[in-house]
Amino acid sequence: MHFAFVCGWCGEDNAVWGEPVASWWTDTYRVPDDFECWACGEISTTPPPPWTPAG
Repeated sequence: MHFAFVCGWCGEDNAVWGEPVASWWTDTYRVPDDFECWACGEISTTPPPPWTPAG
């Protein structure tokens, strides 16, 4: 599932892939600790959950 994160440098929305993690009682995803913004190329830190699914 892709999640929408905002770049800490330029404010653009970025879609980051969250890898599903096996869990019987809840939907859990693992995302990278940081991501490269598609617009400015800077590295931003992934915020703590809950995350907004990218639409």
